[in-house]
Amino acid sequence: MRDIFLYNTLSGKREKLETLEPGHVKMYACGVTVYDDCHIGHAMQAIYFDVIRNYLEFASYKVTYVRNYTDVDDKIINRSKERGMTPIELVDQIIRSSENDMESIGVRAASFEPRVSQSIPEIIAMVAELIKNGFAYATAEGDVYYRVRKKADYGKLSNRKLDELRGGTRDVVQGDKEDDMDFALWKRDDTEGASWESPWGRGRPGWHIECSAMSKKYLGSSFDIHGGGRDLVFPHHENEIAQSEAANCCPYARYWLHSGLLTIDKRKMSKSLGNHTLIRDFVQRFPGEVLRMAYLQSHYSSNVDFTEAVFRGAARRLLYLYESLQELDRLALEAPASEKFLPGHNPPDLIEAFHQQMSQDFSTVGALREILLSVRKANELKQGKKSPSKAFTAKAYAESLRAVSHVLGLLQMEPQAFIERLRLQILKEMDIPQARVEDLIEQRRAARAAKDYAKGDELRKELTDLGIELMDTPEGTRWTIQWKDEEG
Repeated sequence: MRDIFLYNTLSGKREKLETLEPGHVKMYACGVTVYDDCHIGHAMQAIYFDVIRNYLEFASYKVTYVRNYTDVDDKIINRSKERGMTPIELVDQIIRSSENDMESIGVRAASFEPRVSQSIPEIIAMVAELIKNGFAYATAEGDVYYRVRKKADYGKLSNRKLDELRGGTRDVVQGDKEDDMDFALWKRDDTEGASWESPWGRGRPGWHIECSAMSKKYLGSSFDIHGGGRDLVFPHHENEIAQSEAANCCPYARYWLHSGLLTIDKRKMSKSLGNHTLIRDFVQRFPGEVLRMAYLQSHYSSNVDFTEAVFRGAARRLLYLYESLQELDRLALEAPASEKFLPGHNPPDLIEAFHQQMSQDFSTVGALREILLSVRKANELKQGKKSPSKAFTAKAYAESLRAVSHVLGLLQMEPQAFIERLRLQILKEMDIPQARVEDLIEQRRAARAAKDYAKGDELRKELTDLGIELMDTPEGTRWTIQWKDEEG
């Protein structure tokens, strides 16, 4: 196992990962509220924590990863009424949609994916324990609240002073609160399909208690890593810490990792602004790996601003990687089982360089840089004659590239299938018919066959001006789109 260092929101410092159970990382990340289909903002956190889980496993840790579904919520109740269906019917529909969305962008299922509605006994038990410990109280109306001022270190995650804070529930809960700061643990409610019997009357859980109960059920009272978006630091994660530590009488999560926020053209994504993009719509336009690449070009904690240029740049960078991998596979076709690498090449160096970057707070930015440097070095193999050493070296480059890219969820497709799909999409974005490109290439082939090299050069320049790069090989002429790093 490798030493891993990560930035801990709780301490405000970069710290070495020290797991509670040797070699076993227990990690929880807040999932989606399933009242509507997932958009690319939901994909952001899902992709980052998917990669973090992948890297921990790559670094030889056992990982138990929990990502929940919030399926009890006012938005769900209201949306189900709008659609003329029960909350349960809506939730089942949206969860199926979410699973399809996550699969389309390469996000693996978590070890456990609990639903709030299936965790009610654990939630009720934790609320009861908080009342027993004096940290919560029930009102005559049937609501239960957490006594914020009783937790002396409340605010330690967000670094806010208690008197500067406001109560943090998703909606206003009427009732006899002892203090305006107190937040709801249990809400009186009798909505059919979204309420349950409890010692305090029929109702449903408050937002924050849900994650505390579900994380305890699958990871224990204390665990290693808690993740989520930066917008959840307060009040959600702050309240999770308060109620979990008060109920369990021990520290909650040791390390808190928070992903950044997403904007589109420097504006918050929203339906009203017309920049709200569903995952299923995005993958109709680009392969899901393009969205992964677009995110992984930034550190997980960074705020990300998406523009068309970002998507196009990510697509072209992926095209470059896939075409390079395809060429390495071609060069490696007759690779011997054992041979020396060509002088000046050592493909396994990529594995170590990748570890050095990812072990420092999961730096996907640095990891991608190392991948691109290795690929540029590997592309030197395209020059010169074939040899057993060249084939063996190419094979090792391809194996190393696939190994590290798998951690990032990239290069998962068969190269030719990806290249054909993405090449067509990029040509469409450039408003260039593929038939025109192929016709010019055929005209050039005919000109060269007739030894009219001046005409052939003219046609090459015409293609170059269109953004098409030609590669003459013994197997014939191949073409690609000129790759430019649009992010500078």
